[in-house]
Amino acid sequence: MLKIIPVLLSLLIFPFNYTYAGCGSCKIDKTVKKASTVHGVLNQVPGSGKIVGSVHASCGMCNFGVKTKEGCDLSIKIGENVYGVRGTSMDDHGDSHAEDGFCNAIRTASVSGYITGDYFIAESFELLKD
Repeated sequence: MLKIIPVLLSLLIFPFNYTYAGCGSCKIDKTVKKASTVHGVLNQVPGSGKIVGSVHASCGMCNFGVKTKEGCDLSIKIGENVYGVRGTSMDDHGDSHAEDGFCNAIRTASVSGYITGDYFIAESFELLKD
């Protein structure tokens, strides 16, 4: 009977940890990161939903406070709203866990595409030099 207790605890703890943990590779301190110094980032979504210009881009979970069970995901921030990005991914733009990677820094990107629901559908996505 005593041998089964560790097995039962493992079976109970593992799914909980897996469900609520991040990617596990992020070595971040969960403090607010300084956004890039590029001026002229978009602050609101136009009525058409078409986005052309500069936005803040980062990992939604690590830096923008997005609560998700999927883990790290590329996101953009326009004003106070955060949108998941589709059409490109974090690793398309370098190592997301590098010092200047999306899990550790908020970057500025020149983008074009459109907003649909909670997502930005990227037609182009290019990181700018800070």
